[in-house]
Amino acid sequence: MDRASSRRREALFFAAFLASAVAACLLAALAPGSIAVRLVKLVPLVLLCAARLRERRGRLAGLVGLGLLASLLADALIDGVFVAGLGAFLVAHLFYLAGMGLPKRAAGAALPMLPALVFGGFMWWILVGSSRAPEALHVPITAYAIAISSMLGRAIGRAFVEPKDHASRVLCAGALFFVISDSLIGVNRWVYPVPLGRVWILSTYYVGQYLIFRGSAPPQSEAEDAEGRVETNHSPQVT
Repeated sequence: MDRASSRRREALFFAAFLASAVAACLLAALAPGSIAVRLVKLVPLVLLCAARLRERRGRLAGLVGLGLLASLLADALIDGVFVAGLGAFLVAHLFYLAGMGLPKRAAGAALPMLPALVFGGFMWWILVGSSRAPEALHVPITAYAIAISSMLGRAIGRAFVEPKDHASRVLCAGALFFVISDSLIGVNRWVYPVPLGRVWILSTYYVGQYLIFRGSAPPQSEAEDAEGRVETNHSPQVT
């Protein structure tokens, strides 16, 4: 596939993702809690999962793909069975964390982890320490807070310690938006009803997942080399 065709495909994919995300947010504002919202809100993640299944080269890309699938399951479950959805999202964060791998220098990774753990601890205190969340959810929320804080901390380490490349910073931005979305869920549900809370939750969630998807993609040069090898292997031999 030539570069122009690849760019057209990317543009169409992004347009479809954006349109479905905007539709889900509009439905959340106009018809909150409806079946239409529950169905349409799955479409953006279906698109991300399908795209990653098509282009899953590399360890990070593959594990993030599994995380996207777990997130899709969580989206389907969380409105009906909150704990099951929370558990599926926890699995998604563990896949993201595993995909990013262990740091080469433990000392250099400790400092970037601190702001994520501090924020996670702050949210834990608001929801669990102050008993705003139901007591039955204290353990699941605690486990989730540890998982998502660790994921964000590792993303910060990759963005600013090693490898410090553009992709790692895109992924870090995605992790941050994901944390913002999850924090809004807790605040909106148990602390204070945020105006248009569902819209803010979904919009930050979609931005976060898309950036994680983009930041975990194999470098364009590698993708083009792989496509070139496939075309060469399938081209007829001239004798």
